Amino acid sequence: MPKIVPGNRLYLYQLLSRELGVGKQTLLPRVEEVLLADGLVPEDLGCDDMRALCEQLGEFIKLTVFKKGYVYATVLANEEYDRALERLASAEKKPAAGGKPWKRAKGAKALKPLKPRHVERVVEPEPEPEVVKEPAVEKNEEAAPEPEPEAAVVPEAAPEPEPEPEPAPEPEPEPEPEPDHVPPISFTITYVPEPGPEPESAPQSDPSPAPEPEPEKAPAPSAAVASRAQSDLPQDFHTDVRCSSEQLSVLYQVLPANVDPMATLEEDFRVARSSGALEGTRSNVTFSLRYLQADGVTPVRVTLRRSARAVAGKRWALTEVDAGATDEVGLEGLDVAAHGPWSAFLRPGDDADPERDFAQTVSLGSREEALERLAGLARPENWGEGLHVLNDYLVMTFTRIRAEGALAVSEDGASARFDTGLVTDDGAPIRADLVAGTGDIPWQLEGFSAGEPAEPARYVTELAQMTLDPTLSTPSFSTLEEVRRNPRLATPAYDPIANEVRLLVPDDGRALALAVTPAGYQVAATLELADAYACARVVSSELPGWLGAS
Repeated sequence: MPKIVPGNRLYLYQLLSRELGVGKQTLLPRVEEVLLADGLVPEDLGCDDMRALCEQLGEFIKLTVFKKGYVYATVLANEEYDRALERLASAEKKPAAGGKPWKRAKGAKALKPLKPRHVERVVEPEPEPEVVKEPAVEKNEEAAPEPEPEAAVVPEAAPEPEPEPEPAPEPEPEPEPEPDHVPPISFTITYVPEPGPEPESAPQSDPSPAPEPEPEKAPAPSAAVASRAQSDLPQDFHTDVRCSSEQLSVLYQVLPANVDPMATLEEDFRVARSSGALEGTRSNVTFSLRYLQADGVTPVRVTLRRSARAVAGKRWALTEVDAGATDEVGLEGLDVAAHGPWSAFLRPGDDADPERDFAQTVSLGSREEALERLAGLARPENWGEGLHVLNDYLVMTFTRIRAEGALAVSEDGASARFDTGLVTDDGAPIRADLVAGTGDIPWQLEGFSAGEPAEPARYVTELAQMTLDPTLSTPSFSTLEEVRRNPRLATPAYDPIANEVRLLVPDDGRALALAVTPAGYQVAATLELADAYACARVVSSELPGWLGAS
């Protein structure tokens, strides 16, 4: 049973808010480290583990549990405890009446922090050996019944046949289930052994077994690869990767004529590292290019393999390019995958991609985990399946932040932060904290924090971007008269391609994006409602009903 008195609660609030900060998500093991450093363990307060203790401290600790089992704790401000600590601090500074320090003014007993008492616990795992000996004794007694009491003990001949049943633990080969767990071990063996010829054979034998473990262990390898993105993995294809003419010829055959395959490989690999989109193991990595195969659905896939010995100074090699049926590709080459709700704003020849720019500037590690952390901290709302709306929101917000020069970088350049535009349940602004990267990606996401605000992005610069201005010429659309009579049907949206705000109005089941120009309103693009919702959500959380929620 938990045994936490009010003084203990105040003590823990003072300790954790001081060491972890208020409003900042922290992994649960880090919270336990703070407790251990202070000489305490959860058992001192009657709790089995750190999570159980945090659940008992709900007045100032919020737990957030994500899909993959990550548990984060956020210390929340508690006004009652803050006042108690302030009173205590002021009482210590104020001299006692009459200059007598041992005297204190009488009054109501104030709440004071009380450190829990730590009790050392002794573990005694000794009975186990005795239990192990008993079966052996029973077996000897069972073998002895024929000769009667001591006669069975004197001739040790009877126990000798018995060693056969004892080695009969040859059921050890029978645990055939364990071989199912051997493949992951074999993969580590291909990566660890640095000796000679084995690496050469490994690349040829790996391609077939590689697909087998990937479905089972996809999350783990991806996470491992992402965490080593700035160290072990190649970052410059020209200097780190051997690219055979056979594999490069496939890319030259399928990519558009004006595209440099090496530049594409390097850039797309950087994007995959930044967003945690790599698959495989630390020595066998597969990722997608921005181009789609001839079926218009499947991305071109590329595999890199690491060998134990460097060849021509390079330990990585391009071993496979899966571009589908190359004979079906026309002279113009494969198409780039349409990506993001901003696609409708692209014009012929545009190669801008806000999401790729974001990924090459900020490494999220695991994009899924980062989005879950942000959604868990922010005021709840419908972010769509897989949090895809939140992903687009974060990308477009960062695009605007950079365009406005609102990324706050520390004087030493070691850290930076930006306002996400989101708030917590209590209305506290949420910012993204970044630290300087060590490789070819300038920044790495450290986490999201609530409380101290950063400079938010600004969007609307004139009234005509918020509501239909009747003094400006307007192109005809299906709901023109309705919008004129109900101005709130129109809403601003962000166009990250042009870095401009557009006015959205409903038109035949889609959204018409109007650009404000000196000549009046002009049609900038027509968006599907889901895309229009994402672009409008960046500007405001209050949206007209016709947009719906994705």
